[in-house]
This record gives sequence, C-alpha cells and structure tokens, in this order.
Amino acid sequence: MKTLSLAVLAVAIPLTTHADPLPKQVEALEPLVGTFKGTGTMTAGKDKAKVDFTLACKRTSARFGVQCTFHVTGVPGLAAYEESDLFGYEPNSDTYHWYAITNAGETHDHVAKSFGDKVQWTYTGTQDGKPMKEVVDMELGKDRSIAFRSETFLAGASVAVLEGKARK
Repeated sequence: MKTLSLAVLAVAIPLTTHADPLPKQVEALEPLVGTFKGTGTMTAGKDKAKVDFTLACKRTSARFGVQCTFHVTGVPGLAAYEESDLFGYEPNSDTYHWYAITNAGETHDHVAKSFGDKVQWTYTGTQDGKPMKEVVDMELGKDRSIAFRSETFLAGASVAVLEGKARK
C-alpha cells in the first residue's frame, strides 16, 4: 500500500528541478537573498535605543521561498532578539506571506498584496486580549540595501517602532 501511495504521489505532483524557471512572483523574492548588516533604532514609549542587526537569507528547498535569520542586539531587556523567517508566495490568494517566530514569544504571519522595491506587510492579532496590529514597511534598494520600519499598535495606540537600514 505504501508503494502505491508513493507512486500516485510521484505522478500527481510535478517535480521541480533547479533548472526550471521560477514563477515571476516567486522570483520577485530574490532581492532578499544574501546577508545584510545594519543599524537602526528601537523605540518603545519615550525610550529609544540604538540597535545593530544581521539579516541572513537563502532560498528554501526547490527555491520556492526564502528563509532568513534576523539577529538584533541593543534591544532593551534582551541580550539578543532572534527571529526565524520564512517568505513565500501563495498563488490561490495572490498574496505574499512572511511567517516569523521570535525569542520574544511572537509567532506572526504577515501578509502583503504585492512584492517589489517597496512592500508593506501587515499582521493582525491580539495581545493581552486587546487588538494588535503590526505594520512593516520594507524597501529593497537597487544598491543591495534594505530599509524597514516596523510599528506595533495595541488597541490602536502605537507601542513600539523598530527601524533600520542595512547593506549586503
């Protein structure tokens, strides 16, 4: 029975090789690939701190997504802020997804309607029983740079802003 199931699966799923061209929506993620090093600021209320960060990204298996690690130092209260990211395109809804898991206990699925030089990602959820929204504006420069501004809102009020710029 297992042999039959694998045979059916092999016929039902078209195989993709590294030689096959990627859909244009998936290819659009290519500017994320590489290692970026940069600086920025973290603001929470009246407190503002300088941060340093590294964003290291590579293609996933079969090249249909991008996986990254984001390492930030300087965030008050944390020796380091660590994030694991997975970026991809979902053709049925014609949206991009950025799934992030952090050592601060966050697990977010950010959604963007398009992906290009400028992208706006949004995550909507709850925190402490209150509506929470995170909006991340990302700009990918032709000079191999990335700039971002992430603002978190709790019950409609801005509670934190993380922004920075980096280069490959």
